[in-house]
Amino acid sequence: MRMSFQAFTLLGWALLGLACGRSQPPPAPPTAVRIATVGRAGTTANARFSAEIQPATRVDLAFKVGGYVESIAKVRDVDGRPRLLQEGDNVREGTELAALRKTDYSQKLTEARAALAQARAAQEQAQINFDRTTKLVDAEVQTPAQLDAARTQRDSAAAAAAVAQARVDEARTALDDTQLRSPLTGVVLKRAVEVGALAAPGTVAFSVAETQTVRVVFGVPDTLLPNVRLGAPQAVITQAFPGQQFEGRISRIAPSADPKSRVFAVEVSIPNADQRLKPGMVAALSLRDGGSARLQPELLVPLSSIVRAPGKPDGFAVFILQEQDGKALVRAREVTLGEYLGNVIPVKQGLQAGERIVVTGASLLSDGEAVEVIP
Repeated sequence: MRMSFQAFTLLGWALLGLACGRSQPPPAPPTAVRIATVGRAGTTANARFSAEIQPATRVDLAFKVGGYVESIAKVRDVDGRPRLLQEGDNVREGTELAALRKTDYSQKLTEARAALAQARAAQEQAQINFDRTTKLVDAEVQTPAQLDAARTQRDSAAAAAAVAQARVDEARTALDDTQLRSPLTGVVLKRAVEVGALAAPGTVAFSVAETQTVRVVFGVPDTLLPNVRLGAPQAVITQAFPGQQFEGRISRIAPSADPKSRVFAVEVSIPNADQRLKPGMVAALSLRDGGSARLQPELLVPLSSIVRAPGKPDGFAVFILQEQDGKALVRAREVTLGEYLGNVIPVKQGLQAGERIVVTGASLLSDGEAVEVIP
């Protein structure tokens, strides 16, 4: 069946009307970004680091022998009632923290002592026989061969008595090992056992830390290492005590860099007699000039502003904010980076001080894209 020319024309006009009647999709809104002005850092004081506060000494205490936990040390609660020792409680050196059931080990010690008494009796009898045989040989009543046999019996009995004594010492040590004592004066960080639980040999029951002095460990790149020296004073701040500084000294500098991060571990020791600084707190610090020459001024940008350079998988770039026809646009610019310093990184080439770059949302942008700057 053929379609008439008039019908074909009407169909074409209808399709054209439908196409013209469709509305175009609205343009995508510009990407929201945050902007920062590139600045310089002239001294090590501008290199900020974050770290975690650690105790000066931490010991994980484990049972050497196995058995059922019979008791755990008790302390007075805030209302004066006794309760089991728990995390956060202070302990003194030598305090018994926990003990296993001693019945099995007491029985073994008793058996070992009985075996020792028997061995000593045999040793005494062998010595009497040797002395008697010696006199009889001198009187030519017994032969020298009989004296040699008596001597061998005496020496064998002495050796058996020594073995029995060693077993007694071993049983006594095992009995003593049923008690777990604190090797230092400090605070309990962790308790991992309960009364009645079966503890296997090597089971860690408590973690105890000495917190009269705390450590703050952070990583320093090799570019700043010449400005760090042992014994130099160093201030540390924490989020828990805003506006307060805790003074310490640099107590350790790692002799080699970490193979993965390529930074050197630096440790600051801080007195903590009032126990305000707790293990696990987050600390921050700015390196002071340790007496070395100051670093040359350099441009520092946040790590969040760095993206891959367009068309160069091995290169890096930042987005520069520009104004064009009253609109905010961003342009990608390739940069050369230095060693990162915590959450910032120096730019050796490609930027100038005072330029504005994207610091939030850079990974969502493309070159020439319109953006909306948010505070």
